[in-house]
Amino acid sequence: MPEGVIALLEKNGRYIAGVFTPRGLYKSSPPCDTKFAAIKNVNGESMPQENNAERSSTLEIVYAVHEGIKNLAVHNVKLDFSGFTQKQVSVLKVVMKIPFGSTSTYGEVAKNAGLPGAARFVGNVMRINRLGPIIPCHRVVSSTGLGGYAGGIDKKIDLLAREGVIRGGFSQKALQRIS
Repeated sequence: MPEGVIALLEKNGRYIAGVFTPRGLYKSSPPCDTKFAAIKNVNGESMPQENNAERSSTLEIVYAVHEGIKNLAVHNVKLDFSGFTQKQVSVLKVVMKIPFGSTSTYGEVAKNAGLPGAARFVGNVMRINRLGPIIPCHRVVSSTGLGGYAGGIDKKIDLLAREGVIRGGFSQKALQRIS
C-alpha cells in the first residue's frame, strides 16, 4: 500500500475509514460499528489520521452510496488507481459510469472497456476493487444471475435493493433467475 493517511467519518453511529494519498482516495471501508473496525478494514492501523474538508466530503459520498442515496457527485471524487494495470483501470472507469439503479453484465463491461470476451477478467477486477462503492462493482452482474461479490452476496443484494434494482423479498435462487 502506498504511503498515505487515514481519514474517518462518523455518521449515525457508524464509521467509515478512507486511505488517502496525494492522488486521492486509495481505499475505503464499508460502514462499521467501531472506529477500530473501519481502520482495520483498510489496513490503516499504523497510518497517521488526518481529516480535512476534501477527505470528509469524499467519505460522506462513500457513506451515502452505501445507504443507497442517488444523484451523488461520485465522478468528482479524486481516486488513486496506483497498483492497477491500465486494463484494470479501463474496466474500473467503465464500471464507475454505470448509473445508479442500473446494472451491466461482466461481458458488457468488458466490451465497453475495449476488451471483448474478457468477462472473467472483469470479474477478477471487481474482486480486487478497493474503491467501492465509488466504483460500484455491486452493479456488475452475471448474464445468468447476480454473480459474486467480495463483500458477500447478501451485501450485493442489499445495495441493489437500496438502488431499486431488486424489489421485494426474493430468495437468492429467484434473484438469479430475474437478474
